[in-house]
Amino acid sequence: MSTSSGSRASYHHGSLRQALVDGAHQLLVESGEAGFSLNNLARRLGVSTAAPYRHFADRDALLATVAEQGYAKLDTALRTAAGGSVEPAEQLLQMGVAYLSFATANPALFGIMFRPRPDGENEADTAPFEVLVDVVGSAQLAGCLRGDVPPRILARTIWATVHGLSSIVLAGGLATLKLDDTPQQLAMDTLRTFLREEPRPDR
Repeated sequence: MSTSSGSRASYHHGSLRQALVDGAHQLLVESGEAGFSLNNLARRLGVSTAAPYRHFADRDALLATVAEQGYAKLDTALRTAAGGSVEPAEQLLQMGVAYLSFATANPALFGIMFRPRPDGENEADTAPFEVLVDVVGSAQLAGCLRGDVPPRILARTIWATVHGLSSIVLAGGLATLKLDDTPQQLAMDTLRTFLREEPRPDR
């Protein structure tokens, strides 16, 4: 890509920042974290190698912003999944499917989201978890999940379970062991182990 002054001048102050974030995400998708550098990104965008440092202190700061936007996308995916049903058990199952689908569709982004940040976490990072806590609480009230565990602790356990499943899938572990299945089936099979059998009307 050209690094001419005309190309560099095509970015306004705000648009360059977002272009850096979008470009970083795309570079991660194509080259992985090992192939990511601010110099490579600057060349891709046709700006000077100093330009990224006007918006981000270093490589980690830019990746942290990419991760923050990843959490926003995950939050949207989980809320959309939960909004597809009024039944708490079905909401929980569909959120698991959405989580695993997000991970498999965005492995590079998923890989940098769950790591310490230079400036610590922010509210956007925890938003997806709060959605899960709400659904877990509703499922407990409906009798779909055990009610003797605080919702946040049970939600944390469910999150860790689905996250672990996602990590194994991305690493190819289930395929290696010939235990693989579609993301939808894997997520549902896993989360059904948490759900209680619905009581029969004659009980």
